[in-house]
Parts: sequence; structure tokens; C-alpha cells
Amino acid sequence: MRIILLAATAGTVAMAQPAMAQKYNLTIAGYSPGGLVSTVGAGLDAALAAAYPGSTLTYQTSSGGLANAVALDQKKVPLAFISDTELSVAVNGRPPINRKIADLRVLFNPYSPGSRFQATHFLANKAWAEKHGITSVADIAKKKPAMRIAVNRPGNLDGDVSLGVLSAYGITADSIKSAGGQLVRAASQEMTSLMLDRRLDIASFGISINHARIQEMANGLELVLLTIDEPAAKKVSDQLGGKPCSIKAGEYKFAAPDTSSVCVGMSVVVRADLDEKTAYDVTKGVFEQIDKYRAAHRLLQKAVTPASLAEAGQVPFHLAAEKYLREKGLRK
Repeated sequence: MRIILLAATAGTVAMAQPAMAQKYNLTIAGYSPGGLVSTVGAGLDAALAAAYPGSTLTYQTSSGGLANAVALDQKKVPLAFISDTELSVAVNGRPPINRKIADLRVLFNPYSPGSRFQATHFLANKAWAEKHGITSVADIAKKKPAMRIAVNRPGNLDGDVSLGVLSAYGITADSIKSAGGQLVRAASQEMTSLMLDRRLDIASFGISINHARIQEMANGLELVLLTIDEPAAKKVSDQLGGKPCSIKAGEYKFAAPDTSSVCVGMSVVVRADLDEKTAYDVTKGVFEQIDKYRAAHRLLQKAVTPASLAEAGQVPFHLAAEKYLREKGLRK
């Protein structure tokens, strides 16, 4: 089984059930090549190859989960990777889709919010933070310092999560500008460079704990992890589809107290009318070969369990996936 990257809005999962020598040839919509979702795809590739020998997996790229939701709705693909926040937009009809996409169902979660693959960080230049007496996002709202702060680029819902946290404290683009500051929209790699060049005071993005991007930043700059209180994290999670999580003080040398955060997971999503045998077999194959899946990434090894794969999310499970999870005692 192999992954083939193609410039399109979907990918292919192919599986065979050994007992019947049956092979499936299904399409799964992916994200960009070389990113986390591509790694997840490689893990599913390994799991399904072990469960159903002779099958193949073709992973095709797309612009992200919102495009994947539309592709499912238009019956262009039977399977898709969609993050919690993107799934929330799709089923609630919020911008930029602006219409509700009904009949979406989940098979399982390649990673759940509890894995903290995408935990919202507010990383501040320590010299700037000490100058203004800032240790939390709440301090920014209270003291209104001039700050150059970056969140993820427009169109990436990770940026909306960071903006949502600021908004929970009454901090807006206008209030940042009024205080003499600047709100920058940039990808995490660009934020890292801007922070290291001292052209930003704060960078906020959702990323895994101790990700290489954060380590790079910390190696060239003294940082402070600004805290978020639990009510703010819950408010943003409820609004945008993530879940509250926590970052412990000892997990970073520059994080003094524990802090709440907003974490986002990822689901494999299908249409409700996907045939039951296919939905059941795909779900079963991943669960029964979970070790093959977890071997794709060190964080998957630590965070992914049968319970996390079966964690409830933004939409119901497909009936056949639900059947399998009940058989295994993972759903009541």
C-alpha cells in the first residue's frame, strides 16, 4: 500500500477484506502534501494495509477541510479529513461556506482534541512581556499595551481560534490598533521568523506541544507562554468547535503556571449514505491495526487510543461505525 500525492481535492483509500479477498477503491480528501494530515494518511495507509492485504491508498491534496466538506456534499469523494473547527463551520453554515452541509457522519478520529496536536499557544517575547507586566491574555485586555501580534493567515480557521480567544477578553483588531499596535496575519513559519527577528511581540497559533517550530523560536529568543483562563477557553471552544485542554507548566521551560488552551481534533468524515459494509470495514481495519497507525508519528504513539479514536465530536458517527464501536464497548 502506498501514498501518491496528486494536486487535487481528494485521495483514494483502497482496502481488501482477507476473508473475502475483496478490495475497496475509495477516495479520501486530504490536505496539503508533507503536513500533519499527510502523516496521518500514511498511518492509516499502514493500518489498512495490515488489515486488508493487497489494498492501496492514494492521498490527494486539497485546500483543506472546508473544501473537503463541500466535496463530500457534492459526492465527489466518499471519505474526507476534516478538523473539528472546519466541521463546525460546515454543519452550522457559517462563513465562508454560508450554508449548512447536512448528512455528514464520522467514522473515527485520527486524533482527538485530547491529543493536543493543535493546542492554541500565545507566545510572547519575554523582554516585551516583562516591560509591560504581561503574563496572561487577560493582562493584555487590562493594560492595553502597544503590541505587534500575529495569528494565522485568513482562511485558516486556526487564526479564528486565536482571534476568538482575544475576543473573549474584549480584544479586537480595532482595539489593538487604537493602542498603537498591529495585528498581523501569517503562517506559523513566517511568525517564527518574525519573532526571531524581533518584529513581533506575540505569536499565536495552534500547534502540538513542543513542536519543532516552538523549539526553533525558543532557541533564539526568550519566551513567555501567556495564560488563558478556563472560561475563555470554553467559550471559544463552544463557539468554534474545539475543546478546552491544558498546557502544564513543566512542559515548557518558559511556561510558569498551568494554562488552559483550545485544542482541535481531526475526523475521518463520510456521507450518511455511505454503504454500511464499507463504513464498518474501514472503521474495523483502523481499530484492529491501531499500532500500525500510531507508528506514523511519535505523538500518535503517545496520544492515540481506541477511546480517542471513538471520541464524540461535531456530528454523529455513521451507523456502521457506531455498530462497530458498540461491539467493542467503546460506545454505549
